[in-house]
Amino acid sequence: MRLARYEVGIDSYRAAKILIDKHGADARAFASRRMQELLEGGDEAGAAAWVDIAFAIDEMARGPRPGEMRN
Repeated sequence: MRLARYEVGIDSYRAAKILIDKHGADARAFASRRMQELLEGGDEAGAAAWVDIAFAIDEMARGPRPGEMRN
């Protein structure tokens, strides 16, 4: 997979927002399950998209880092 620090596209953040609105605290688990299903089915590109969505969920859920301004 990818390194822990990378940037994802706006579409991943949009999908993350929808999942958070729909699943709340379970959004990350939902994204992880979907990624695993796609990996098991041999769809690496689809799984990679869900890795990006899971990353976006994590970024949206975390608080600001020290010295970081929040939008």
